[in-house]
Amino acid sequence: MKNIILWIILASVWGSSYLAIKIAVESISPLTLVAMRMSTGTIILLVILRAQSLSLPRDLASWKVLTVSGLFGSIIPFSLISFGELHVESGLAALLMGIAPVVTILLAPLAHKDEKLTKNSLIGIGFGIVGLLVLFGPVVLNGIGSHIMGQLAVLGAALCYAFTTLYVRKYASLPAVTMSAGSMLIGTIIIVVAALSLDPPLLSNLPNLHSLTAAVYLGIFPTALATWIYFYLVPQLGAARMSQINFMVPVVGALLGIVFLNEALGVNAFIALALILLAIYYVSVKTKYS
Repeated sequence: MKNIILWIILASVWGSSYLAIKIAVESISPLTLVAMRMSTGTIILLVILRAQSLSLPRDLASWKVLTVSGLFGSIIPFSLISFGELHVESGLAALLMGIAPVVTILLAPLAHKDEKLTKNSLIGIGFGIVGLLVLFGPVVLNGIGSHIMGQLAVLGAALCYAFTTLYVRKYASLPAVTMSAGSMLIGTIIIVVAALSLDPPLLSNLPNLHSLTAAVYLGIFPTALATWIYFYLVPQLGAARMSQINFMVPVVGALLGIVFLNEALGVNAFIALALILLAIYYVSVKTKYS
């Protein structure tokens, strides 16, 4: 039950990130935004690490794992999504992210002997993809083909998340808070140097209050909290089951659009939710007991 609650919290927090990023990039460049959210997240995670009387690892092998997970789980996908959302709608971005669970489920058996590609897994993939298509409909699909670089950036982020889930499942052996703090610290050092080198100083073009608030929110919740939960759940649930969160995240994003952007709630949203829940059932429940 604990894992289910944490999974729902993670889906909700990650689902909110698309809306927050869209608001933040109105007056903050993508690179600076990633540096801000990762710096905030790193500080919070290091405080939690200290509060739990834990410390960062000292062996080279652990830092190799932390570096890879920091690059492909945070810095690269955060940057790609922030850039992508300058050019594509948040709904299309969420739809394109649906490739992550597909890739993860297909490759998981190659990386982990205890994860099998079954008929139920394939059925689950089908339900998930159809659910996303129903949720966003032809209006969003009409955008495919335009702003191709933005779309490729989001797809690249999805592939990064798929790779990270498989990698962490295979190599991570540290406590979840150590993994999250260490990988976030590595990513923060790299992205801050890049932002200071490539972007104009933040004080030379101050962001508006909405963007600044969104950036702080991104650092606390979709970065610090979400990364901690993610590193805890991957070993518990496995790569294939964990990847299903990318089918649920767009539903959360759509619901938040209704609440904060006064978007209309259509019948398609309920149909999509039912299809996505079926996808999760087939991959997470039916596969487990088949």
